[in-house]
Amino acid sequence: MSLSNRCAGSLPPDAARIVPDHYDVIGDVAVITLPDALLPYREVIGRCITEERHNIRSVCMRTAPVAGTRRTAGYAVIFGREGTETVHREYGCPYHLDVKKAFYNPRLASERNRVAKQVREGERVLVPFAGVGPFVIPAAKRGGQVTAIEINPDACRYLRENVRENDMEDMVTLIEGDAMQLLASCGGEYDRAIVPTPYGLNTALDEVIPLIRRGGVIHFYTFTVPQETDILAAKFRGMGCVVNRIRRCGHVAPGVSRWVYDLRRR
Repeated sequence: MSLSNRCAGSLPPDAARIVPDHYDVIGDVAVITLPDALLPYREVIGRCITEERHNIRSVCMRTAPVAGTRRTAGYAVIFGREGTETVHREYGCPYHLDVKKAFYNPRLASERNRVAKQVREGERVLVPFAGVGPFVIPAAKRGGQVTAIEINPDACRYLRENVRENDMEDMVTLIEGDAMQLLASCGGEYDRAIVPTPYGLNTALDEVIPLIRRGGVIHFYTFTVPQETDILAAKFRGMGCVVNRIRRCGHVAPGVSRWVYDLRRR
């Protein structure tokens, strides 16, 4: 049963018709975005989500988009427990986090798994903008020696915990700070970089490319409209990369999607 149908018996018909059926589940926390017209019914909608998914203990409404250097969004609990700390499991790996303090996108699970399966044992892997580790841990489990950079101190704290929880302490080096300032000091000759770039930071690729050995791979994530994907591809070729693949990884705003460019340094 869709969420809108589940809410139909508890909301006026006009309100029930516009209830979004999609929401994210991170551990035992559900995150939903509601239009202004549904704000008076947010508690009812939250209760309906817990009736639909019995493992949900907190339902949060997104109140502000991801922004700032810490890459956190605004959330308000609309039903259930006030705490938003949780443990999310993805492809067998547990990730501790607080959705209010550290960014996590569960919709990228299959994409993260796709990239992780390409990592070979012994590779040196660079992951700037590492967050709580959803790209870091799988790469390390595949045998990669991972250098992770993250500016958000809360995300760093959870990343350290997740490295320990997943028994990857010998495989991961964490650097806390601004990747745009620290990349130049990370050494070179990495075999692979996984770069989940925040919105508006395409210049990160300029800093990453010199750190990758010739023939090495870069998975570069960015935000753009479909009409500009070929323009970016041409730009990346001009920066010394071969574009092996371009793939859409979800919509983030009207007309704007997240894209991954699988690049190889010439």
